[in-house]
Amino acid sequence: MKSTLILILSFLCTLSIMAQDFCSEVECQYLDNLYQVSDSLYRSEQPSRKGFGELDKLGIKTVLNFRRLWKDDRKARDTDMELVWMPLRAGELTEEELLTALTAIKNAEKPVLIHCWHGSDRTGAISAAYRIVFEGWSKARAIEELRIEALGYHEDWYPNVIDLINDLDTQYFRTALDIKTSELAAGQ
Repeated sequence: MKSTLILILSFLCTLSIMAQDFCSEVECQYLDNLYQVSDSLYRSEQPSRKGFGELDKLGIKTVLNFRRLWKDDRKARDTDMELVWMPLRAGELTEEELLTALTAIKNAEKPVLIHCWHGSDRTGAISAAYRIVFEGWSKARAIEELRIEALGYHEDWYPNVIDLINDLDTQYFRTALDIKTSELAAGQ
């Protein structure tokens, strides 16, 4: 009986810890879809000028924009953030583009914000790849986070994103990014 109780409590603690691992919403007046993925990575929809002001106050140092037709220069002009424009198409996203985005995140001054128009599909794919490659998450767990309704992933429109994450060559990415197993174990 005692061992059964311990097993149940252990299982509940594991579930609680796993639930806490998902990204957490950050309350902002001018951003509706801002989430903290890790200490060094945030994700959101396209920030407005006032949204960039809030991000600046949060201490964001680098912004990676995945929108195809819109740069952030004008909206972020009153900040000192480094702006990186990396136009992507959610429906045609490739493994090489994921690697390019993760390389930019790795080399950027932290914390980094990644965004697209809604902060859902392109941003979700990069966030999922980040979880797998940098944080050692399973693909299933990263996809589970991607599919959280509040994050807005449009699976009916972009089913290719799930396939891309499922087919991700994790070892190739870690080698290309020079991420050692010891770093993953240490949570770096």
